[in-house]
Amino acid sequence: MAHNYDLGMLRVFVAVYRTRSVTAAAESLFLTQPTVSYALGKLRKRFGDELFVRRHQQLVPTRLADELYPRLREIIERLDAVMEATDAFDPTATGRTFRLVLSDVGVTGLLPKILAALSVRAPRASVDVVPLALSHAAEALRLGDADAVVCTPVLDGPDMVRTPLFTQPYIGVRRPDHPRIGSTPSLEAFEAERHVAVAVETGHTAVDLRIRELGIRRDVAIRLPSFTGIAGVLATTTCLGFAPRVYAERSARLGELGLYELPFEVPESVVSLYTIRRDLPSPEIDWLRDLVVETLGDRTAPDPA
Repeated sequence: MAHNYDLGMLRVFVAVYRTRSVTAAAESLFLTQPTVSYALGKLRKRFGDELFVRRHQQLVPTRLADELYPRLREIIERLDAVMEATDAFDPTATGRTFRLVLSDVGVTGLLPKILAALSVRAPRASVDVVPLALSHAAEALRLGDADAVVCTPVLDGPDMVRTPLFTQPYIGVRRPDHPRIGSTPSLEAFEAERHVAVAVETGHTAVDLRIRELGIRRDVAIRLPSFTGIAGVLATTTCLGFAPRVYAERSARLGELGLYELPFEVPESVVSLYTIRRDLPSPEIDWLRDLVVETLGDRTAPDPA
């Protein structure tokens, strides 16, 4: 029996899955929309499944499509790797777009350093920054939607390659002229105030975990999606918050925040770089990993257990 599929059809499936759009998939593959629609129709017949269902102007993958995507993407990547094995990766000539997952603090504090290094070593490369959503970070690597993730929480899985970069302490933040809280408040004073918290999806969970462990009472008045804007929020309230020390000290130097020592010990978190473990080498990703480690790494950061 002849196989009623070809590599082009598999590329169409992967492109549609990533873009959720026939139009965007066609543009990314330099094909016409009818060509993509025709290939998608053949795939639907081949698998006996709709694969993608239109909802709210977007193509939503079916359960079978979700199961097929990582396997078909890996097949294409392996074939491409074999065909390109003889080509040495030249960062000075590459026009590749690297996809990085970073938190808001990572965008403000880490991304400029990465971009500065890229501008020198890979001047034609591009960067697509994806905001960190902790619950989807590992899956983004597995699905090929991200090349690297930089975050504090540990991403579990034998397919995760973790490299510690540096340790990250946290410090309390408040309005500079807070009427009651100075630089070293007591735990009683801390518990008496209302607080600003940050969503766990940002990956900054160390303070929240420690508060729960110690049974400290915290009256959360405001919960923000990220640290962006926390200075403005605290400026108009007497709430207390926390932030990574480097970020907080930068804001304090600008006069946007006042700082205070948290009245309880919070272990320093380790910020790590994650990539996916591959059966075949990827010179581009290996190069990116080395660049990020060299740019952001601190040799005093502990190795992962």
